[in-house]
Amino acid sequence: MTGPSSRALSGARVLVPRPAGRGTDLVDELRRAGAEVTAVPLITIAPPVDTGALDLALLALAAGDFTWVAFTSVNAVDSVIGRASGLALDPLIPADTRVAAVGPSTGQALRDNGIPVDLIPSDGGSSAALAAIWPHAHPGESVLLPRSDIAASTLPDALESAGYRLAAVTAYRTVVQPLSPEVADRLTSGGFDAVLLTSPSIVTALNEVRLSLGTIVGAIGEPTTSAAGAAGIPVGFTAAHPTVSALTQRLVDAWRDRNHPPEK
Repeated sequence: MTGPSSRALSGARVLVPRPAGRGTDLVDELRRAGAEVTAVPLITIAPPVDTGALDLALLALAAGDFTWVAFTSVNAVDSVIGRASGLALDPLIPADTRVAAVGPSTGQALRDNGIPVDLIPSDGGSSAALAAIWPHAHPGESVLLPRSDIAASTLPDALESAGYRLAAVTAYRTVVQPLSPEVADRLTSGGFDAVLLTSPSIVTALNEVRLSLGTIVGAIGEPTTSAAGAAGIPVGFTAAHPTVSALTQRLVDAWRDRNHPPEK
């Protein structure tokens, strides 16, 4: 997909709070568009304190005990693949076990690990979108849902309502780091023209900081927009699709409108 035109974000000072080790593709695209980007890792992904429940679930998955396995983040994919490797489970997912992914990034992470995806929403990026297309259960069907320790109950509730036997296990912990005083001061004083929010967890790290009036706030999807609204952070736009390109393009549009407002 073609990105925004070169230098379309020239002069824009953009804060990208991100998980440690992730978000570099967004940073690269913003810089190609001319933005001055400050990338701050605010989320650390850690293994469960006790991996016993996850280990048992993965052993059952490899044995064919689940009809479905669902992944709602790239972190879930990485955590499951890493733990399965430690347990020497190969193959981890039997050929007749169906695989669901919440959106394009998660689906690609699965395919990169040689795992085909059977169910993915066309407008993916949220558990609600995945739940909306999930078929109703036949008697005895089950789902393994490896997820974050702070994940919402949206998908588990929907799957149980659809008649599935559900095993939701913690595959990783999401550890939120506070903003440094320097970055917090820049946010408060107008030192950033825009902030891009890429997950509800990121919102948690920002909800103690008062953003300067006029700061453009963009969100990658509806779950992040909702989390920001609950935290009192006004979101100026939500990306049309939960992708780096869509988020960058919406920022380009907002930046253009700010600097060249339409004539009345």
